[in-house]
Amino acid sequence: MVGWFFNKPVGRQYVAAFVASLSVMMAGTSMGWPSPVLAKLASGQLTMSASNEQQSWMIALLELGNLLSPIPFGLLVDVLGRKPCLLMTGPLYIVSWLMVLCSNTISVLYWVRLLQGACMGIITTVAPVYIGEIAGDGIRGALSTFFNGMLNAGILYVYCIGPLVSYDNLTYFSMVVPCLFLATCLWIPESPYYHVLKNDDKKALESLTWLQGDAESAIVVRELMHIKAEVKNELRNKGSMSDLFGSRCSRKAFLIVQIVAAADVLSGMTTVLAYASSTFAHADTKHTLSPDQFTMLLGVLIFCTTFITGYLVDKLGRRPLLLFSCFGCGAFELITGLYYYNRWSNVGSLGAWIPFTAIGSFAVIYSIGLGPLLPTLQGEMFPSNIRGLASAFTSVTLTVISFVGLKMYQVITDRWGIHINYFMYGSGCLLSFLLIYEFLPETKGKTFSEIQNEIMKSIKSPKNRRKPSVSTTGV
Repeated sequence: MVGWFFNKPVGRQYVAAFVASLSVMMAGTSMGWPSPVLAKLASGQLTMSASNEQQSWMIALLELGNLLSPIPFGLLVDVLGRKPCLLMTGPLYIVSWLMVLCSNTISVLYWVRLLQGACMGIITTVAPVYIGEIAGDGIRGALSTFFNGMLNAGILYVYCIGPLVSYDNLTYFSMVVPCLFLATCLWIPESPYYHVLKNDDKKALESLTWLQGDAESAIVVRELMHIKAEVKNELRNKGSMSDLFGSRCSRKAFLIVQIVAAADVLSGMTTVLAYASSTFAHADTKHTLSPDQFTMLLGVLIFCTTFITGYLVDKLGRRPLLLFSCFGCGAFELITGLYYYNRWSNVGSLGAWIPFTAIGSFAVIYSIGLGPLLPTLQGEMFPSNIRGLASAFTSVTLTVISFVGLKMYQVITDRWGIHINYFMYGSGCLLSFLLIYEFLPETKGKTFSEIQNEIMKSIKSPKNRRKPSVSTTGV
């Protein structure tokens, strides 16, 4: 049964997307890692010490490192290839975890977080491009959700292991993920789009043959001709800054993706994940589960949601899910803010299940919309010649806003109360709802060329941009 599925085109593409997404799981471990570590610091389990200010810098430096790599690798992805760029993150992650093992000072952790952030920048720039290019039109949305699913898997991994093992053993367990990624990524093919960009039809055909499994050779050749036609149409101009910003279509696509990227970060999910244990510690957990147990449950909720996201994204479409996600996230974060405001104002004990239910609902709704769909849009909104560059700029947008959010979370909590953070996140989600409603067209089931045509239609006929168009390619 497994062999039959693997030999089918869909099976091969799922395997390639899964293996590439192991790189995203590495990023997930570094995103979730601070939560159990902060809990160990607070309980005195570590030999090192760190003030709240130092802890906030340690967490936020991940995003500062993330600023270093997206732009260079947005260009290098078309020079070196998608797969080599992803592969190099494995050894770098192993080095970073070895640095953790060899240190017992917060200053070394600053450098670790910078290095891991740089790797995250490569991954968030390259992985959506690779997955979008190896996927068939009918399952591109589902495969793109692997990005968010594996990110959640990495977070859940450290959430569950962290409270149960020592600091050093948590590091060893974290190192397993890059080792697994290196062992499997060697066996998947390079993107056929990259080979076509390099005019290497032989390697492009080999890559497509692997991805198409037991499909007839005529189908593989027809798919190659289709890719060549798309790339030829897109490469009339070389991929450059002028291509990204020089046409109205590219500018509109760029604006749409940046709006969704800003919505993703303004939701506060990155901060919620990093400070999960300390956030639940602010709640009344005296007669309920411990903050660590609530954090584990949150990780399980987020991960389990991944299994329905792949089905929904290619059935309901990108636009409805994003609108629902923005509105739902905003509502539940405002509820969380109200709970913590009452706690801060000493208005009785409301029980820790209220913030957990609200934050858990927010995380689930985020995971079926804002979380998985940004990589999907990154992979399908731009032509091949500027896809890597556009993805790099999107990573910078994510990084800058995330850095500010991570650094200011503790500052705002200490000065004005934790509830202010959630009021800000909820307001950001509701504002994002309005912007996405205004600008985002539906891209479900469309080829790259059809998506470009849809964007051009919205520019020429703004009053009709929110009317869904009929795709001839199926779902």
